[in-house]
Amino acid sequence: MDILHVCQNYYPSKGGPQYTMKHVSERLVSDYGDTVSVYTTNSVFGPESTLFKKITPSFEVINKVAVNRLPFNRWHYPLIKYAGKILAKSAGIKLPYRINKLRYALDSPVLKKKMLQSTAEVIMATTVNYDFCNYPLWRTKTKNAKPFVLYGAIHLHKKITDDHDPSLIKARACDCYISNTEFEKNEMIAYGVKPHKIVNIGTGIDVESFACNETEVTVFKKRHGINDTDIVVGFVGRLVKGKGAGILLDAFRKLHKQDTRAKLLLAGGTTDYVPVIKKAMLEEKLPIILIEDFDDSFKPVLYNTLDIFVLPSQSESFGVVFLEAWACRKPVIGTNMGAIAALVKEGHDGLLFAAGDAESLLQKITILINNKNTREELGENGHKKTVANYNWPTVVKKYRDAYLLGIENFKAEYKG
Repeated sequence: MDILHVCQNYYPSKGGPQYTMKHVSERLVSDYGDTVSVYTTNSVFGPESTLFKKITPSFEVINKVAVNRLPFNRWHYPLIKYAGKILAKSAGIKLPYRINKLRYALDSPVLKKKMLQSTAEVIMATTVNYDFCNYPLWRTKTKNAKPFVLYGAIHLHKKITDDHDPSLIKARACDCYISNTEFEKNEMIAYGVKPHKIVNIGTGIDVESFACNETEVTVFKKRHGINDTDIVVGFVGRLVKGKGAGILLDAFRKLHKQDTRAKLLLAGGTTDYVPVIKKAMLEEKLPIILIEDFDDSFKPVLYNTLDIFVLPSQSESFGVVFLEAWACRKPVIGTNMGAIAALVKEGHDGLLFAAGDAESLLQKITILINNKNTREELGENGHKKTVANYNWPTVVKKYRDAYLLGIENFKAEYKG
């Protein structure tokens, strides 16, 4: 099969969609002999970020996947930001959605042009808020229309109240919609996406790759002053406030006062929130171990150093980091809402805390700190679930079947 994948960022950029797209792309080539191309942006960071770091070269082949990194417009970002501040200050209102969305929708005329010219048998794109996911609407103006599969990755932490929301229009227009959890699947059905078009998959993980030499963990702990009696609570992912780094920091301040055994490990790419973390380390003398911009090969050491993994984000479409923690048999704590509550089973493989409530998070962390047997039981159950349901061969087959379903639906229903 000749497949085109389209995403806002791709390796070496980091994040959930980037992780999934890379592994699915490479596995389709290696396991099925498919031809896979990727159209993506030329930035490490997403279009919604204030940061920009160009990735070169513009074209390269990575593990037999042809990766095309394309430019996108950014000149209007400062103007939108400035206009938003002026309007808020002068009238106390926000910019209209149609203007504000230009800040993060990804404006790339060259990407649109290349998609419309694609000769692939099927196109799959993620995530739904980006303009290139409008392909089902664009293709009506071309004689070269292709089946379109949408990996929505919708962060349904808030109910969609407008039936004409752009995300819903795209989801309804695609030939197959890939959901991450049963929660997302049911929500999309409620929003009018036809059930026969939805395939629930999630993402995958190579559990064996998280095996770690105990000596490496011992060396890491010694280097960072972690004693045998310490309990390491941690987070691995983008160090941004939206991922919950802020509420975890608040909970840890309280935890440190009541239990000096606790240490906090925060590991991820550098962001504009990192200075806040460093300030807490220097001025408040909090025992925080900050690891920035590490190579993915170092993840096993980080996860195996942890005693408890925490992802306090209120906005997730899945949460591959839970799988990574479970691969290392670690108990997890997540927010009791949406996709996370669908993935983490309370009291079986993890604990859930009330969204936005640092006190609730503190209580859950304390439960696990004081119960080693519970930590081990939750971690072991999570490991079994990951091995059974989220191994790459199983996940990639489901993706490929979704593409075939998209092609079938396109042939049966497309009237362009």
